[in-house]
Amino acid sequence: MKQLKWSVLAITVAGVSYLGAGSASEYASPLSLIADPSGGVLYIAEDTGQQVAIFDIESETVTEKIPLNAPPTSLALTHDGNRLYVATASPKDQVAVIDIQNSKIIDSIPVGHTPQDLALSPDGSNLYVCNRFDNEVAVIDTETKQNLATIPVLREPVACALTPDGSILVVANHLPTGPGDGEYVAAKVTLIDTQSNNVSANIQLPNGSTSLRGACVSPDGKYAYVTHILGRFHLPTTQLERGWMNTNALSVIDLEKMELLNTVLLDNV
Repeated sequence: MKQLKWSVLAITVAGVSYLGAGSASEYASPLSLIADPSGGVLYIAEDTGQQVAIFDIESETVTEKIPLNAPPTSLALTHDGNRLYVATASPKDQVAVIDIQNSKIIDSIPVGHTPQDLALSPDGSNLYVCNRFDNEVAVIDTETKQNLATIPVLREPVACALTPDGSILVVANHLPTGPGDGEYVAAKVTLIDTQSNNVSANIQLPNGSTSLRGACVSPDGKYAYVTHILGRFHLPTTQLERGWMNTNALSVIDLEKMELLNTVLLDNV
């Protein structure tokens, strides 16, 4: 455990020194990362740099940079560590396929408007793509690079996560649907059955939940977790400090019952 803590610290410090070494114009804006199966290498998506940086954990150095045709938004790595999928946002949105051995783009997959997050099935056969401004999730066959299905969701899917067995895809919708002056205004979490590629449920979050950012699933596949902001805009504005009007929150979803279990406040209120 102590070794893990030092490893995390080393990565954090190394990342800060890497970004701070140059002038402001050289900032690469890292926004997403993924570790290879061995745990010795990090792949970092850099927005402003429009590239993927390869970071060696032992030496704490960036060993290589792979240029992209557009700013990256998300990464997915095959379980053998040989292929890296990179979602990029541009007028012609696509997912770039990188051969890790050669550090080169070997293919590109056309997708929808602003692919925001990726999830790879356990067997590596299907790639799930959150097309944010098309309000949909695309299912891509990784061998043929063809679109197998397009699944409508709610509003601006920005994050997704699969259960360990690959049976359920959890999708975080960034914003609420419906009018903003209603009694209930909150974003929802969509659960997709990956066997049928149909929506199984849309889980309501507490009133005022919005700006969903991340999603993950517990190792046993029983619970999903999403981060978001919990706004209290339906109450009179009496104080802004200490999260009285907006609080960062984590909601826990029971995937067996397909219902909200609890919402935990993250700020010191």
